Amino acid sequence: MTDARLLIRALLACGCAPLLALAQTQASEGDAVRSLRPVEVLGQTPLPGLVQSIRQYPGNAQLADDGAIERAHSTNLPEFMNRQLTGVTVNEVQGSPFQVDVNYRGQRLSPTLGTAQGLSVYLDGVRINEPFGDVMAWDLLPEAAIASIALMPGSNPLFGLNTLGGALVLTTKSGLTHKGTEAEFSMGSFGRRRLDLGHGVQWADGWHGYAAGTFFDERGWRAESPGRLGNLFVKLGRQDAATDWSLSYLAARSRLTGNGPLSQSLYDIDRRAGYTFSDTTRSRSSLLNFSLTRTLASGDKLAALAWHRKGRREGSNGDANGAWTDWLESCEDAPTSSACSDPSDPGFVSRTAVLNRSSARQSASGAGLQWTRQAGRHQFAVGADASGSRIGYEQSTQEGAFDAARFAVADPAAPVTQEVSLAGTSRQASVFATDILSIGEHTQLTFSGRWNWARVRNTLTTAGSTGTDSFTFTKLNPALGATHAVSDALNVFASVSQGTRVPTVLELGCADPAKPCVLPTGLQSDPPLRQVVARTAEVGFRARPLPRLQLSAALFRTVSDDDIVFVRSGIAQAGYFTNVGKTLRQGLELAARWRQPPWQWRADFSWLRATYQSEGTLPGPLSTPGRPNSFGPGTPIAGLPRQVLKLGVDWQAVPSVTLAADWLLAGSQVVAGNESGSRPELGKLAGYGVLDTRVTWQVDSRWQAWLRIGNLLDKRYANFATGNRDLFPGGRAVQPGDDAMASRFLSPGAGRTLMVGARYEWDR
Repeated sequence: MTDARLLIRALLACGCAPLLALAQTQASEGDAVRSLRPVEVLGQTPLPGLVQSIRQYPGNAQLADDGAIERAHSTNLPEFMNRQLTGVTVNEVQGSPFQVDVNYRGQRLSPTLGTAQGLSVYLDGVRINEPFGDVMAWDLLPEAAIASIALMPGSNPLFGLNTLGGALVLTTKSGLTHKGTEAEFSMGSFGRRRLDLGHGVQWADGWHGYAAGTFFDERGWRAESPGRLGNLFVKLGRQDAATDWSLSYLAARSRLTGNGPLSQSLYDIDRRAGYTFSDTTRSRSSLLNFSLTRTLASGDKLAALAWHRKGRREGSNGDANGAWTDWLESCEDAPTSSACSDPSDPGFVSRTAVLNRSSARQSASGAGLQWTRQAGRHQFAVGADASGSRIGYEQSTQEGAFDAARFAVADPAAPVTQEVSLAGTSRQASVFATDILSIGEHTQLTFSGRWNWARVRNTLTTAGSTGTDSFTFTKLNPALGATHAVSDALNVFASVSQGTRVPTVLELGCADPAKPCVLPTGLQSDPPLRQVVARTAEVGFRARPLPRLQLSAALFRTVSDDDIVFVRSGIAQAGYFTNVGKTLRQGLELAARWRQPPWQWRADFSWLRATYQSEGTLPGPLSTPGRPNSFGPGTPIAGLPRQVLKLGVDWQAVPSVTLAADWLLAGSQVVAGNESGSRPELGKLAGYGVLDTRVTWQVDSRWQAWLRIGNLLDKRYANFATGNRDLFPGGRAVQPGDDAMASRFLSPGAGRTLMVGARYEWDR
């Protein structure tokens, strides 16, 4: 049976459950006393001061607090979102749990340079997409200090640049909200260990403080893929009747190894293997953030934010030497020639690898100001923000060879070549405004707009020459939304919005097809790129037909003009950025939650159609003049499953013990490099289903113990695939005269994983 049919049957099954429960309990529910519901509120802008009930937000926003995150016992925040949030999926492209691509509504949030980014991320009002490439560093988040997450859908202009498909808003804990101490330690498969600590205090006169830290270490479930990270977060503040301020500091470090996709030939032998070794990234980052909210005598609120962040990222990876791959191709036609068979021949190529080393230094500062006022039926907010960043970047290469275990080893006799040096600056400023207008008791209209200005300036030194380029981008982005409470049990919403993303220093430095660059390494002074403009329309509803049952649904459609993608120009990592015209992402989201002690269950279904809507070609390592990877209107975008179903159930077997299971079903997806279907040998990546289970024992009011088994059935699956030439079929290097065959390269999902942990809380 196909994956699509399985998904449809499972969807029908979970869709019947609430109807059956409704029929069985209708009489008793009619006489039940309804309990008061907790009011869930959303910040309408990154700055504090303007909040609104989620029932009045014109979009399918999702909220989760630290309690939900703790109960899930996930490895990290991306895994939690993959399991618990509607419309979110994960591609384990690098093979490290902190180097994954998070997809939402067809837009990506990735730590990998070269991935088209379409989501913005805020931490306490600070946009934390990295200046160099807009990437997201999951390894540098203070996960132990996160109090709540909000996933805001659509191209909402109030959340600034890069909000094409949505914004992820993270809020940290404080001594006011999390008084007391919490500690959690876990360990398990693959040498994985994690320790989280947090402590909040309150003093006299409104003073409060909070500190949290995380340590994580593992040897990795795949070969030669260890990872380690640590961070420390501290916050100090004071709150009185009129003023609330806080000062926070975050310091984080990591050393992660992610060796990327695995060829089909090696995957069939051992899914834990690596293709070539090793790809290591060392990062450090700090963020200083000051936030102030002042309530005036008139009831108006002023919010101010000032921040400074800096970081450094060093990378090293081994890649196939372009001279070697060209030589192998020439030897296919003349395998017996001296240059292909005699190592003493000057034309013989023995340096099969090249080691790329890079170092990027980033610093950024910014400030924002917002005024909020409630005036009759209107709730206004007007504000402005500005930021600037500096980037210093250097990259070098050294030729070498792959050993028998496919480790890239530098040749001491080969020179270290300084490929490029870059000094880049980025300046951004914007003004924004919104008005939430109440029309009667049940209807709200939201008008929003933001004007953005951005300037990117690059000075690049390469091959002994220096060049400077400067690019300026401006755009006015509007939004309109409406919500209406049909009844106490049903709320409908609709919205249209527009957001933009400007090309980054990285993308503008690598945009010439004639001069492909190696990511995350080579850059050149290149032609300009156009900014991406996304327009989203969304309609849906939120319903509570029974006190125990919550339902939600949304239809969305996002059209993006001038999407920016990175296209490969050969077998190695070389490529360039380009605009690809118009793209379309549209879909459906359904969610249901049922709670009737001792049972809780949830079901989420999302359907996504992500396609190109213009004509062009996506060059790649398998593209040839006779078989170009062309795209046209309706060609699917790779790496995105069309259907995803998430099912979960919690059963409180006894008051102190809870058993839970989560089942994730994902449909098939297109293989990157075969969007056009011209490479039938690559096919499609099959869908998969993964079952996770957990047991929690609340020993007493302070102690908790838990056991979690990921991929209980040890399902063999992959969640991303791309096409390339296999230079190491079965693990052995291609020999002169042999053909490097086209192959799928897979990002395998982890096998069965067992984790045990203990949690202790006191003075809460």
